[in-house]
Amino acid sequence: MENELAKSMHKVDEIEGVAAVFVTDNVFNTIIGLAVSEVNGVHSLADYTTQEALTKQSQRTFNRCTKLAFAETEVNVSICLNIAFGCNIPEVTANVQTKVSAVISDMIGYTVGQINITIADVIMA
Repeated sequence: MENELAKSMHKVDEIEGVAAVFVTDNVFNTIIGLAVSEVNGVHSLADYTTQEALTKQSQRTFNRCTKLAFAETEVNVSICLNIAFGCNIPEVTANVQTKVSAVISDMIGYTVGQINITIADVIMA
């Protein structure tokens, strides 16, 4: 369990020889999930494994909707979501990419490489 936690910890700040600040994958997933839920046209996040819709109340399950790949202070993100019927998919996904990139940069200080989006379903809102 301790090794798993260590693998999911990412340094975001350090005071040389004094202290360091780490965040876990869960922090990234929660920030991404909340940011995505604010984008117009996104109906819900979708679970990668079952592609079921996950509501805003199921914040603890954001890790099932996103995949993260780290390289030093850069992260590549994959997100699975459901789009509201009638929305322009390229426009909505571009807004998701912009929002996610900005929130990761602003809150954590990491650079975002790629943001890949899988549309699991179109939902009548």
